[in-house]
Amino acid sequence: MRWGKSVSSCISSSEPHRRFVIGLLVLIFAPINVLFALGIYLQPLDGDLTRIGYYPENNYGWNKPQLIFPHTRLDFPDHDSPAGHYGSYHDVVVIGDSFSNIRPQSQWQNYLQTTTGFSIATLNINLINLPEVLASQTYKESPPKYLIFESAERYLPGNLTSNATGCGLSGTHSPNNGNEEINSHIFSKTQYKNHAPGLPKLADRTKSWAEIKIGFVLKFLFRNIHGDNNNSVHVMELRRAAPFSSQETRKLLVYDDDLKKVDSWKKLGTNTMGCLIQKLRQKVESNGYTRFLLMVPPDKLTAYEDFISDQNLRNRSLLSKLSDDHPEIIPRIDLALVNAIQAGKQDIYLPDDTHWGSSGQQIAAETILSFIQGH
Repeated sequence: MRWGKSVSSCISSSEPHRRFVIGLLVLIFAPINVLFALGIYLQPLDGDLTRIGYYPENNYGWNKPQLIFPHTRLDFPDHDSPAGHYGSYHDVVVIGDSFSNIRPQSQWQNYLQTTTGFSIATLNINLINLPEVLASQTYKESPPKYLIFESAERYLPGNLTSNATGCGLSGTHSPNNGNEEINSHIFSKTQYKNHAPGLPKLADRTKSWAEIKIGFVLKFLFRNIHGDNNNSVHVMELRRAAPFSSQETRKLLVYDDDLKKVDSWKKLGTNTMGCLIQKLRQKVESNGYTRFLLMVPPDKLTAYEDFISDQNLRNRSLLSKLSDDHPEIIPRIDLALVNAIQAGKQDIYLPDDTHWGSSGQQIAAETILSFIQGH
C-alpha cells in the first residue's frame, strides 16, 4: 500500500516538472520560430546591398529570371588563384574589379566570347596591378590583342593612381613598390585551356530556406528598432517607378561609396585622371600590337539619377565628361545603360545589388564589341 502511494506520489510530482519543461521549451523555441519565419520573409539573401544593409529580399529582390552561363569555363579568378590565371596567350586580358569577376556565370565576358570566339583572361585588379602584368613573361612573349582596364566609377581615381605614375602627383607608386619583375603564381607556364561558355539558360533567384541566417534577421530587427544606423547602404526615394522586377520600384538601394566618389573625383580632377589614362595607354600599346581600353561601369546612383527625387543627388557624376575627353579609349557603356534604363528595360542593375543584371551584362559586352569594331 505504501509502495503504491509512493509511485502515485512520484507520478504526481513529475507533472509539474513536465509542464515546466514544456513551458521552457515553448519559451525557447517560439522566438526562434518567429525569427525563422521572419527570415523566410527577408531572405534568401542574394544581393550585396540587401546583405550589407540588412534590407528584405522580399521587397528588393529581383523576380524576373536572369540569363546565366552555367557551364562557363572562361579564365576567371577562383579559390586556387584569386588574382586570376594568365600563363598563356589570350586574345583579351581584362584587369578589373567585381564588375568583371564576382559572378563568372553572369559576367559580360561570356557574351563577348560567345559573339567573337575570343579567348579571355580576367585578373583581379585588387590583387594584381597593370605594371606587374606588363612585366610578365607571358605578356612580353605573347601579348593580347586587347587589354581592358575595368574599374567601377567610384573607385576609378584610386585605381588610376595605383597603376600609373607621374602627371604631377607626388608619392604615387604601384602596389608592387616599383618591383615590376615580380614572380607571381598567376604567371606560371601552365597552359589554361579556354572553352566557350556554353549555352545560356534562365535562372531564378535562389530560394533555399536552409540558408536562412538568424544573425541577419537579428540585425534587421535592430536596425528597424533603433533606427537606420547602417551607413553602408542608403535608400533613395524615386520620383517615378524605376524599371526593376522587384516589388519595391519607388526606392533605390545605393552603396555609400557612390556618394563619396564625388570628392575623390574632384580632388584628383578629370585633367589629371586623363593624364594617368594616357600613361596607362602608352605602356600597354608600346609593343605596337596590343590595344588599350578603359571600361568604366557607372555607379548605380549615376545610372538611375534621373529617377531620384532629391535634385542635389543628380548630375554629380564626372564620368560623362571624362569619357567625352577620351573617345578613342573609353567605350560609352554609361550611355548605353542609361538609354536602356530610360527605355524601360528591367533589371539593367539588379535592384538588390550594386552590379548589373543579365541585361546590363549583355549591353556592356555589346558596347565593348561595337567599340572594338568601330575603332
